[in-house]
Amino acid sequence: MQKRNFFSWIVAVILVVVTVYAAIHVHKAEQANAIKMEKRAQREKRQKAIQKKLTTQQKKALQDSQNIDWNKPSESLPYPDLSLTKYQNTKKHKHRLWIEVSPKKQRVYIRSGKYTIYTMYASIAKNYENHQSDYQKTPEGHEKIEKRRGTGYFDETKGYGAKYWTSFKGDGVYRFESVPFNKDGKVITKQAKMLGQKVTRKHNVKAYGSIRLTVSDAKWIMENVPAKTKVVIHDKNNDDSYLEFLDE
Repeated sequence: MQKRNFFSWIVAVILVVVTVYAAIHVHKAEQANAIKMEKRAQREKRQKAIQKKLTTQQKKALQDSQNIDWNKPSESLPYPDLSLTKYQNTKKHKHRLWIEVSPKKQRVYIRSGKYTIYTMYASIAKNYENHQSDYQKTPEGHEKIEKRRGTGYFDETKGYGAKYWTSFKGDGVYRFESVPFNKDGKVITKQAKMLGQKVTRKHNVKAYGSIRLTVSDAKWIMENVPAKTKVVIHDKNNDDSYLEFLDE
């Protein structure tokens, strides 16, 4: 009987010790998680403050959207210096360079991690089911800047060309390029005036899926953005799911 009571006492002590240890472990885990969540919240707060400042600066620097000079840069601020190490395209680099394309806003954003470092007016076809041919639709999703690029072209079959282009899909089929020019080298004004403007089913951009920019912006991308830079084309507004790849 005494031996049985002794073993019962030992088991009870062990259970108490295990329970106390588990409670301490859970408490430490909860503390660690709370600290982690607090750091994350502070980091996100800093990121939002920085982005707000950048956005304010860029809005002030943007050309008047109703009177865009399609030969000049979209902003009066200098273009980003992509030779800086922080813009390297390493997957895990938090400031890595990528490009966001928004047909909804008719803008192209040069991004560094979660920050927008330059904003460009663009002319981009919005995709409407049964309202346009597939070859006129803008690719959606994740693409990459390709090696193919050039200082200009003219396509007789389409009746227009462009200055400065950079392929992002199809080995030259889909491109970032300047506003269109005719065979005489003159800008096609009606289409150039669509830069940065809202498009509709009736008045949509017809650029065969390519993305038009000012001449200066198109030239800068051609000369500075390296191959393999990620391009994300989406029509999301307040949904940040398209940013999930940054946390991979």
